Amino acid sequence: MMLSRLTITNIALIDALEVQLAPGMNVLSGETGAGKSIIVDAMNLALGERADREMIRTGTQKASVEAWFTGVDGLVADILAQQEISPEGDLVLARELSVSGKNTCRVNGVLTTLGVLKQISDRLVDIHGQHEHQSLLHEKNHLGMLDSTDERIDPARRNVARAYHEYTALQKRLRSLFGDEGDRERRIDVLQFQIDEIRAANISAGEEDTLLQDKKRMNAAESIMDALSGAYETLYDSETGSVLAALKDVSARLQGISGIDEKFGAMAGRVDEAYYTLEEASESVRAGMDESRFDPDALEEMEERLALIGTLKRKYGDPELDGAYLKQAEQELADLIDSEALIEKLTDEMESKRKTLYDLSVKLSELRREAAAGFEQKIKAQLNDLGMAAGQFNVSFGEIKAIDECALGASGIDSVAFYISANRGEPAKPLRKVASGGEVSRIMLALKNVAANKGGIPTMIFDEIDTGISGRMAQAVAEKLKSIASMRQVICVTHLPQIASMADKHFLIEKNSDETSTTTTLQPLQGETRVREVARLAGGESSVSLQHAREMLQSAGTQRG
Repeated sequence: MMLSRLTITNIALIDALEVQLAPGMNVLSGETGAGKSIIVDAMNLALGERADREMIRTGTQKASVEAWFTGVDGLVADILAQQEISPEGDLVLARELSVSGKNTCRVNGVLTTLGVLKQISDRLVDIHGQHEHQSLLHEKNHLGMLDSTDERIDPARRNVARAYHEYTALQKRLRSLFGDEGDRERRIDVLQFQIDEIRAANISAGEEDTLLQDKKRMNAAESIMDALSGAYETLYDSETGSVLAALKDVSARLQGISGIDEKFGAMAGRVDEAYYTLEEASESVRAGMDESRFDPDALEEMEERLALIGTLKRKYGDPELDGAYLKQAEQELADLIDSEALIEKLTDEMESKRKTLYDLSVKLSELRREAAAGFEQKIKAQLNDLGMAAGQFNVSFGEIKAIDECALGASGIDSVAFYISANRGEPAKPLRKVASGGEVSRIMLALKNVAANKGGIPTMIFDEIDTGISGRMAQAVAEKLKSIASMRQVICVTHLPQIASMADKHFLIEKNSDETSTTTTLQPLQGETRVREVARLAGGESSVSLQHAREMLQSAGTQRG
């Protein structure tokens, strides 16, 4: 499962670029300003992050990015099914920007929303950049990081969130139903007026459709009368001979010869049947003529009734369907009239929900504290590998207070902060107060390595994770990234030779200029070209640097012919 291909068109300095990524560890390096950040920005664009029209290459009208994922359908099958998107083959996330401001998102060629694109990408890619360094320093984010380390916490947290929703729903109902006494009285008056108005209208089911049909018929009364009277005259009393009289004559003639052959009598019988059928029809036509006379008073009543129905529909919804507004208003009125009893009932129910929420929150807190002990040990082990063996890492919890003293929330009752002591003998302090840039990078890498052991997101992107580190620590970070890459696909932007030498696939990003334009290109490195790039990262391309680069690649086991 991985991000296999990235295509970029007209993004910043990139004209057209296709990157074929590999499993394991992919490294992007290049001179400062060559465009490494552009590649990461393009990835972010395909993954549903914020878009800026300034990203579109100068002189072009559109920019686009496509990210191709292999073997990830199972991770997003439910989202694809919900959106009716075919899961067959590679999964392709596409984004297009235009100078006009149009922002188009597609998944497997199907037009979708930015929210769906982001929902899918969140399950596939974890991007760590400089902004995430800062997020690690904010204690509000520490609780979520801890919760992600133990699979028992998620269902317990969902139970707390559900109980919190039920509790706050009761709070809102109490506030909405019962303000002060004056508010209640005014609300009772309004509801009573609305209920009386709807009831007085006494609108029956289907009445509006019936009235509209009657009005249509009334407005066409003259045409209807002409048609019916003409039909009646033809059937019954036409001066040139009515249809009924003609049928009577036919029957008499056939009866006159029925003695010769009985079939003539049968014919006469069928003619008689037609006669009686038409005679009955003529009576219906006559009745229709009586009903079709134009009545201006009746038409006015219809129009007034339709106007009333229209007014009530605009004010309260459609009262002739299910009476939803009327039922709601009647229930609210009954609640307000019997408010004291209901207040007591809802208050008791709310206290019960609060007690349930508190108990679930305490259980969640206990799970977190159990998880924190193992989490601390795992982070310490990772930090030891990253050159912080003397340091200490602790998860600090706030005190569990009594139910009447604590603030209940959708995530429970805990406040959590990461504490660290970077050097032996120093007391542990909040992470934001003691960690240097290099220490933050290592702590974040330790967190990522612990997360990688838990499964889940198949691709991790590190944008200059090596900020603030060098020397022996650079080697430790490189080895840690390689460890993550044994379980996940890793894409890393770096300026360190130690990290570059660990790559399973190494790309060089370069900026090229001619007389009219500047473009960023990317090429995979192998053999001596890769040796030269690792040497450059190490400080130069002297014979000594080149030999050192070969030794680094050989030691890392990634030397390619």
